[in-house]
Amino acid sequence: TKCVYKQMQIYAHVSQMCTYNNNNNNKSESFIKYANQMKHNEKIQYRLPVEGDLYEKVFAVHDDGVTPAVRNKVHFFVGDACKLPLYALPKEEEEEGSDNNNDESKKSEKGRLGGTFDGVILANLLCRLPNPLSCLDGLAKLVNKGGIAVIVTPFSWFEHFTPKQNWIGGYYDSTTNEPVLSKDRLKDCMEERGFERIHVEQMPLVIREHQRKYQYIVSEATGWRKK
Repeated sequence: TKCVYKQMQIYAHVSQMCTYNNNNNNKSESFIKYANQMKHNEKIQYRLPVEGDLYEKVFAVHDDGVTPAVRNKVHFFVGDACKLPLYALPKEEEEEGSDNNNDESKKSEKGRLGGTFDGVILANLLCRLPNPLSCLDGLAKLVNKGGIAVIVTPFSWFEHFTPKQNWIGGYYDSTTNEPVLSKDRLKDCMEERGFERIHVEQMPLVIREHQRKYQYIVSEATGWRKK
C-alpha cells in the first residue's frame, strides 16, 4: 500500500489489483482485505516472527501525509492479471456512470480498474502468472498512448506457477541450444505490443522470514513508454 499512496503524488486516481492463482488466492484476498481496512483508517495489528513460535505484535500505519482525501482516491480489489481488459470500463460507460464513479465503495464491490491509465506497475508479478503473455496483451490495452508501464520481476520461473511452455525466457532454444534470457524476450514482447524501453535498473529487495533469516532478491525493473 505504501507504493500505491506514493503514486497519489503523481496521479489523480490509483487502482491496485492483487492478482490470484491456484497457489495464492487466499493470500490475495487477505492482502486486499487489510489494505481496504487501512484505507478506512482501521488499526491493523500483525505478528512479526522472532524465532520458532515466538513473535512480536506490531501495527501497520500510514506514512505522514496520507490523509483521508488521499486514501479515498485509491481502489483495492482482487482480480486476474491474465484478464486485465475485463476489469476496465469503456470510456463511454464511465461517462454514463460518472455519478457512481465517485463512490469508491461501489468501485471496490465491482472490482473495476476504471478505464485506461497513464501509468501501470507490475510489481514482482510476471513470473507468478500462468500465462504472462496474456498479461502483457492486457497491459497494452490498459496503457494510454504516451503512458508508462513499469515491470519489476526477478524472472523466477517455476512450473507450479507458470507452465514451462509459457515461460518468456529462462530456457535453451530448442533449435540452436542457445540460452534465451527473460530480459531479452521481455523486450521483444513489449516492442511487439507497441512499447519502447526507456529505463532499466536492478532493484534489490529483502523479505523477512524471522529475525535471523531473510530472503535477498534482485529484481530487474524496466520502464516502458507506449508509442
